[in-house]
Amino acid sequence: MTLKFIELKTPESLQVIRDIAASIWPETFREILSPEQITYMMEMMYAPAVMEKELADGYHFDIVCTDDLPAGYMVYSSYAPETAKLHKLYLLSRYHGRGIGSAMLDHVANQTRKLGFKNLILNVNKHNVKAINAYERNNFTTIEAVKIDIGNGFFMDDFVMKKVL
Repeated sequence: MTLKFIELKTPESLQVIRDIAASIWPETFREILSPEQITYMMEMMYAPAVMEKELADGYHFDIVCTDDLPAGYMVYSSYAPETAKLHKLYLLSRYHGRGIGSAMLDHVANQTRKLGFKNLILNVNKHNVKAINAYERNNFTTIEAVKIDIGNGFFMDDFVMKKVL
């Protein structure tokens, strides 16, 4: 299995992330979030205009390919002095258990380190145990719990996790 990381740099190229997200999100969150919240959050985070604005604002959109097929994606950006934020990291379930998720986290850590950041933070749903365990295996620690109102009567009930780079 060969992994290749590709940074997407044009608005048109971001469609591959929307396609992967449409497959991953309902499966990942079906037992954590209501179908209505999944639909709402998909539009809130993956609408073309939203992603194009993030790209213009300096967000990095990277995909990971295995044997030349897109398998997952990562989105990260500057967050605070010396701190980058991993906004999204998702991997198609058929690739779970192969070390690809850890390779994706290593990729983001290396890229953000090259950009001069000393810390990497992320938010993860408190009930997404598989993701929390994966982050902990990759040296992230929980630094706080947050409940964020995202509108429409929905909340993100998350842990904030941090890794020193």
